[in-house]
Amino acid sequence: MLNDPRTYFNPSEFNPERFLANDGKGPEVEPRTICFGFGRRICPGLHLADASVWLSAAMSLAVFNVSKVVENGVEITPEFDSTSGTISHPEPFKCSIKPRSANAVTLIQQDAHY
Repeated sequence: MLNDPRTYFNPSEFNPERFLANDGKGPEVEPRTICFGFGRRICPGLHLADASVWLSAAMSLAVFNVSKVVENGVEITPEFDSTSGTISHPEPFKCSIKPRSANAVTLIQQDAHY
């Protein structure tokens, strides 16, 4: 249902702006209303999954700077390619992930030994 071109214009393209109203058109349907099911068959772990992903992303971004990789003084913009199949994910790409500070390194090391 999330790949239906009648629901999403060009569904295989990464385009977060599709969920914002613009050019007199309303936003496209939020995928969260479909991906966890609906009615009597809704996923009972919906709220746990949503909170877990949000917390994981927030904690990672709190201690790491994520940026484009620089090779030979040139900043490289990664190209987005995704796998096909039932579960799609981005193909591997280069990026730079560095701790934000010495305090961040301490937090990361504490969590690694938890």
